[in-house]
Amino acid sequence: MPAASLSQSAPTPATPKVRLGGRSARVVSRVLETTLEVLGRDGYAALRIEDVATRAGVNKTTIYRRWPTRAELVVAALTQLAGPPQAPETGELEPDLHALFMSATTLRATPAGRGVISALITERGDPEVDRVCGALREMHREPARRLLDHARRRGELPRRTDVDLLLDVLTGAVYSRLRECAFPLDPDWVRRVIRLVLSGVGAPSRLRSVSRP
Repeated sequence: MPAASLSQSAPTPATPKVRLGGRSARVVSRVLETTLEVLGRDGYAALRIEDVATRAGVNKTTIYRRWPTRAELVVAALTQLAGPPQAPETGELEPDLHALFMSATTLRATPAGRGVISALITERGDPEVDRVCGALREMHREPARRLLDHARRRGELPRRTDVDLLLDVLTGAVYSRLRECAFPLDPDWVRRVIRLVLSGVGAPSRLRSVSRP
């Protein structure tokens, strides 16, 4: 589908209403899995909803009814593969951030995920791909932003802290490491990065300290 058919805002993943374990749920799962296969193999520009429908064994109207655009379909597929990182919020910023970032690697932990990420990175610069990447980036940043906002409100970060800048530095370091290294993230490396960044914004060391596992 042409990029002009998308709104200028980043797409958000559609949430189809399906009966858990029913035929609709199986169709949705099959379509999203097929989307990832085609995306990883052919790239975003070559992905056609008609091709996904044929390979998934469904009518293309079934796909369009749930995901009106190619971008919405791709975001939904990536969300099924690896939704936003999640970790319990304990009220201690450093261990909460550490748990969150260690849970954020799912998308890159599988061959399918790495293939899809490579395909999207290769095609950055295409407005439609950039909007898909923007939607995914925001989806994965929001849980960390929430942790940082809560920490600032309870005094664990200085009130003057620029949360978005702090988030840029943390996510930039972690995701750059994921792109460049073929092996899983080292938990101790992640912990040291978090401590370094938090010390740079003046977070009290007494509040940042956490025992190593």
